[in-house]
Amino acid sequence: MDTDTRANRLLAHARYRADSGVRSLRRVLASSTLVERTAWHAGERLHMRTPTNRHRPEPVDLGERYDRETVPSSPVDADGPPSDFEPVGDINPVLTAADVTDFGRTDCVADPFLFVSETGRWHLFFEVYTHNRTPTAAIAHAESDDGYDWTYDRVVLETDEHLSYPYVFRWEGDHYMLPDRWAKERGPAPVTLYRASSFPGTWEPVGDLVAPDTPLHDFSVVRWEDRWWGLIGDGRDLYAYYSDDLESPAWTPHEANPIVRDRPKAARPGGRPLVFDDRILAFYQDCATRYGERVHAYEITELTPSTYEDRPRGDGLAVAPPGGLGWNSGAMHQLDPWFDGDGWHCAVDGNLGLGYQLLGEHHWAIGIYRASVDRD
Repeated sequence: MDTDTRANRLLAHARYRADSGVRSLRRVLASSTLVERTAWHAGERLHMRTPTNRHRPEPVDLGERYDRETVPSSPVDADGPPSDFEPVGDINPVLTAADVTDFGRTDCVADPFLFVSETGRWHLFFEVYTHNRTPTAAIAHAESDDGYDWTYDRVVLETDEHLSYPYVFRWEGDHYMLPDRWAKERGPAPVTLYRASSFPGTWEPVGDLVAPDTPLHDFSVVRWEDRWWGLIGDGRDLYAYYSDDLESPAWTPHEANPIVRDRPKAARPGGRPLVFDDRILAFYQDCATRYGERVHAYEITELTPSTYEDRPRGDGLAVAPPGGLGWNSGAMHQLDPWFDGDGWHCAVDGNLGLGYQLLGEHHWAIGIYRASVDRD
């Protein structure tokens, strides 16, 4: 972000820090459609490579692992938490803007959330984004038999606002989604819960759960000690809300909100939290120097209506950009791990590095990583 003002916190995708010269050049790019498109195409040609797909892992037979009324379970049905996240073979990125067929001239795809059906089929929900379009972003869907080879389906949720971060889960037999709303000039947007009337393609609003006074993003819910808990942040401060009933129209704010203050490297959710017997493993975006530059893992060891304690898991780093050239060379800000019996199958996203200040910010793409099981 250019400065740390409340106005800039209205941004769903905060501005990167840049000197005045770079900012001036970027304003020129944004003001000219021709120049902006030329820069965008240059970024795609420089950083995006077609995967060779020569080293594709053997698919795991999920059987009936996710054939249950509540998915994911709480605590998760896993042998241990994920550790050592690594890219899968040479298949990435598995989804890019070029795969989208029904959202105009799409610039990028981001914020991936996985879901596994009762039959073991993989689903992926994610943001599709088009610059200079109204709305700029909606929620789309893709499918896969093995979790590696993905086929784009269609846009499944679109409103008159920017939608992203489609947090999908099943509770007591119903499919729910909590997309992030960015109302731009309207001010802070409520957190709206959707229920699928026909999964995966038709979603209906249930109601607003939280109406924050300041712009907060990426509401991520878990079931912990017989309550629903939601984490949400602005890239510097982290907030929590809770409720006994998922569909309640008025979740209660944590007594200590914000529960974390002035921690830009870990104060905005960056993926699905995982509930274990004695702790919650949460993922947070690092926005200290660049929006969503990497993802940190934190263990929440205490969470009650009046208390909150967390700590970095190990060195804290979950996924980070590798640098150089490539689809995720400059930033990675989303992680959704699912245990498949052999390890953790993870959806991630990434953005380019070298030249991003001039080539544009909207080059996010989606990849698949694997993580081993930490049995310690």
